[in-house]
Amino acid sequence: MVIEENPLKDAYRRMIWGPYREALERLPPGWEYRANDALGHLVGAAATKKMAQVAGNIRRGLPGLSASEAAAAARQTMGTHFLNQYASFAFGRITVDNWDTYLRFEGLERIEAHARARRGVVLLHPHMGPAQLPLCVLGVRGYRVHQIGGGEPAVEKTATGKWATELRHSLEARMPVVLHQGGGYLRSLLRALANGEIVLTAVDGTGGGKEIGRRYPRNVLGHTMGVPVGGFYLAARSGAAIHPLHTIRDPEKPGRWLSVVGPEVVVQGADLDATLEAGADWTAEYLSSVLRKNPGEWHFWDGFQPGGLIP
Repeated sequence: MVIEENPLKDAYRRMIWGPYREALERLPPGWEYRANDALGHLVGAAATKKMAQVAGNIRRGLPGLSASEAAAAARQTMGTHFLNQYASFAFGRITVDNWDTYLRFEGLERIEAHARARRGVVLLHPHMGPAQLPLCVLGVRGYRVHQIGGGEPAVEKTATGKWATELRHSLEARMPVVLHQGGGYLRSLLRALANGEIVLTAVDGTGGGKEIGRRYPRNVLGHTMGVPVGGFYLAARSGAAIHPLHTIRDPEKPGRWLSVVGPEVVVQGADLDATLEAGADWTAEYLSSVLRKNPGEWHFWDGFQPGGLIP
């Protein structure tokens, strides 16, 4: 979700990335996400124009929702956006002793089985919930983990905006993981997978809003968008396993998150091109399924409109 640059936003950034962040880091572990979720809901209540746009896009993809249901999902997406934007406040505080305060896994045994066999794993994830939280927790738990990033939004930021971005990058660097910029050479990622390590890569849009890697147009909830197939390429070239992972609010405990590792995805075409085509088909079906069930957790509903999401 992109909010335009303006002087008020700069004043807000100074407060959020300064005293507000410092105050949250003194709270008990886990409360950072609760506070930022509440902040997002508060801002969403004031940003009526933005919320109306997001609600309209949600109903475009999920026409079975009523207007009130779509509005509630839109407000939840604003909370999700804020806690994801400031998820790095917790990085460095998450430890092997307290990680389960932040996150619960379902299906982690699938990753553990591959680790025992020293087989690499590509985790395909949509931008849902605090997208880097499972990445951080896996690293804290001792897995050798890599993430392919999408860069920054394609907007010209003010000096304050650039300061906040640099601070966020320094906080993200506290995670015990390796971050890679998308669009770079894949050799290091293929080598990591061959060594039995884990690579997370997104299967929807990019944080920077620009195309990175190969994408194929597919229908997702009635909207044609470009779905990335880089994860399938990496797995085909390295022999790694592929699993989906999505993150939602944990129904068992308020304030905690749940990352679901799905069954292994087996996509095998006659050649690499056929494999990538089949991978794009699978991705479109998977995205449609998880977004239909959890519309309030996705970051990119504001781009879910004609011409949006990297067509």
